[in-house]
Amino acid sequence: MEKFLISCLFLIPAGVSCQDSAKVTNHNLEVKMTKPGEPGKKFTLDITVKDISTKRPIKDAEIFAYHTNHKGDYENDSKTGIAKIHGSAWSDERGAVRFITIYPRGYNDSPSGEHIHFRTKASGYSGGGTDLSFWDFKQKQLDYNNPVITKVYLETLEEKNGELFGKAILYMKKN
Repeated sequence: MEKFLISCLFLIPAGVSCQDSAKVTNHNLEVKMTKPGEPGKKFTLDITVKDISTKRPIKDAEIFAYHTNHKGDYENDSKTGIAKIHGSAWSDERGAVRFITIYPRGYNDSPSGEHIHFRTKASGYSGGGTDLSFWDFKQKQLDYNNPVITKVYLETLEEKNGELFGKAILYMKKN
């Protein structure tokens, strides 16, 4: 009998790695989550994956990301149930990963509530889900001195030449 991992809005069969996405090959540090011409504002997100206790970078962490399109819809694939805008990246020795995508929209075209979902996996660490909430960042609701593994900590969000660029920290906890 096949087991399923239930995540926010889709099912991933147990034993299927996040890397099964057609957009990812050979443990990429950087992943393009959208196809050319995808509507929306271009957004590049650089994340550093760190151990929550030591604050040291984690190498070879698999980070799967997905989010809504420019209208606030996931546009899930009818066969896999996976959101159209998704991808996996693996951290390097500095804990660095990069997602090249578009800026997500809040559900149902809401001007607020923008977020990105992440699923994490690394040897010796407990995997799981975490989210980056742009609202938390804009409202200054993140406690950077007392991080938790259920949030991604956006440090900067800047616009340059009509594109957005962000830097964030994602924490993981040892088993």
